[in-house]
Amino acid sequence: MKKILAILLTLVLLCCCTAAMAETRLIIGAGPIGGAFYPIAGGIASIINENVEGVTVNVQVTAGGVENTRLVGQGELDLGLSSAQQCYDAVNNSGIFEGEGLQLNVLGALHSTVCQIVVLADSDIVDAADLKGKKVAIGEAGGGAEQQFKELVTAMGWTEDDVEMVYLPYDQAMDQLGDGLIDAGCVYSGIPASSVTNLESRKAVRLVNIPQETQEQWMAAINPFLNVFEVVPAGTYNGMDKDITTAVQRIQLSCSANLSEDLAYQITKAIYENLDTLATYHASAETITREAAANTVGADQNPGATKYFEESGLM
Repeated sequence: MKKILAILLTLVLLCCCTAAMAETRLIIGAGPIGGAFYPIAGGIASIINENVEGVTVNVQVTAGGVENTRLVGQGELDLGLSSAQQCYDAVNNSGIFEGEGLQLNVLGALHSTVCQIVVLADSDIVDAADLKGKKVAIGEAGGGAEQQFKELVTAMGWTEDDVEMVYLPYDQAMDQLGDGLIDAGCVYSGIPASSVTNLESRKAVRLVNIPQETQEQWMAAINPFLNVFEVVPAGTYNGMDKDITTAVQRIQLSCSANLSEDLAYQITKAIYENLDTLATYHASAETITREAAANTVGADQNPGATKYFEESGLM
């Protein structure tokens, strides 16, 4: 009897060990609370958890795309939301990642994120040129808002001394904007950004216009992956009485260079066959399509993702 019990106990332990060994835990880099990255990353994690057997994805709050890209490239994160420019700079040791030796791949294209420079509706800041000498919150250090705003400053022909830039999370930035402690806040997010909608519940707000000439300079000299002349229509936020133009960037799902082809295939399949579910997490996710998903740029696509898109007739 003791031998039988010992054998049964051994089998139970083996089964438990096998189950534990079979479980794969991944981490996805999201972004700051108050932007679109955080809920979309949460939606991606939930879809993978529900559709890929033996895989658990946890969401990690980060400063945004720059930090996501760096941590994915270092192998500290398995997945992350990154812009095409960030992916390109990472694998080419250029730009903000010069000399870092990062390695990463991409799985698929996601939504576009918008450079939103937010001011109170009665502000004297109308166009980007009016930001000179002003106090502007640029998100957290290592976030996409910081990168976007500093690129804009360069495109304007200014130096960083021409604008007083402060690092604040989006929600805190909007609180300080509402209290008159800063002049503007740069939010790098899909529309609507929850931090901005929270502010407009007590204050009328609008977005600053970035003129065509500035955007052309920005794209030509600094960021070739920029999509320019995005029109944000009047009424988007409660103090916007006319359209403005701004710049947008495509966001992609970056992945560790160590992510296996098989797992990349399963993750890509799960996400892009459940876009209706993902769209419930943020309005920006409604713009993600299977047709555009395969068109990634800036870094090599993981072969597993490519396999899925080819089998689906999307490449």
